[in-house]
Amino acid sequence: MPNANAINQYIDTEFLNAERDLYEIRSGQKPRSEIFKPKPLLSIGKALDRELIRMQLEYKSGQYDKVLGLKRQIRDLNIDIRDIDREWLLALIDEFREKGNIGSTIQKKVKLLRSVIARYSEKGVTSEHRNIRIPVQKSIKVKLTRREIHLIENLQLPRGDLITAARDLFILQIYLRGIRIGDILQAYSSDFENDRFFYFDDKTNKRFSLKIIDAAKPIIDKYKGKHQRLFPFFFWKPNEKLTAFENERLRLKHKESCTTIINKHLKVIAGMTGITKPLSSHVARHTFARMAIDKINNPMITMELLGHTSLAIHQQYLKDLRQEEILDDATDDIFSEVL
Repeated sequence: MPNANAINQYIDTEFLNAERDLYEIRSGQKPRSEIFKPKPLLSIGKALDRELIRMQLEYKSGQYDKVLGLKRQIRDLNIDIRDIDREWLLALIDEFREKGNIGSTIQKKVKLLRSVIARYSEKGVTSEHRNIRIPVQKSIKVKLTRREIHLIENLQLPRGDLITAARDLFILQIYLRGIRIGDILQAYSSDFENDRFFYFDDKTNKRFSLKIIDAAKPIIDKYKGKHQRLFPFFFWKPNEKLTAFENERLRLKHKESCTTIINKHLKVIAGMTGITKPLSSHVARHTFARMAIDKINNPMITMELLGHTSLAIHQQYLKDLRQEEILDDATDDIFSEVL
């Protein structure tokens, strides 16, 4: 158990405190009511405020915004956290649906709410909370064929336009092992040296060094040294008047807005090439993953290639990709003679 010594020391301290309380009750030094008095009300709103403070102290700006967003969507913030039951949660889920949240989004919000209840309610998370199931439509990991990649690469687009930069960034994502868009958005020209790309993964904070394959070099050379970053999308700079935490929140928001802009351009590109798949920056990651597992039958290597931190998560990721491919091929076989 991580931190076992600290946990055991905490248990010993609490046990000694309990023995002291018991002695003082029996000896008449304290009335039972003083020790076993009910704890004051803690509303879900105040619990969420405590969680926001904790996120700020732990410098978790992304999680901070998720907690803040959850708080803004809960209408009844004054309910005692101990009184949150199945009916209250189901009513909240209905409100989320009315606001247009899809199943996977609602599931994430309920999971976050459960974590707050577990941390701040003396009752903790009960079976009432755990047994709520939210129907979620499994998302398909869209990936491109080599033909579709070539269609996008060979598309004639105006030189120097942002739509062209979005196309080139997407193709470079594939060539750089399906790198996450946030990492390539924030890359500087100086990060590409001696046929290697050096960067810190924004999600895991791990440092990576990737080989730049020959097909990627023309794209990098096309943009190198022309903008603040390699590509002309990410322009955020820290504000000296703000705290480090406030700057981090603004950086993440800017990264999200840049991703939205690129995804809009990619949808236009899909229409221009006749690709009917919902094209987005994350499709580059799925596309590389599909290509990787076609060539390499070693999950330990493909896990490192994709930067996954858990083998279990990686294996489920691969399973989903393979299963979708099998079902797609089966559908083609079924209709091949008919069509």
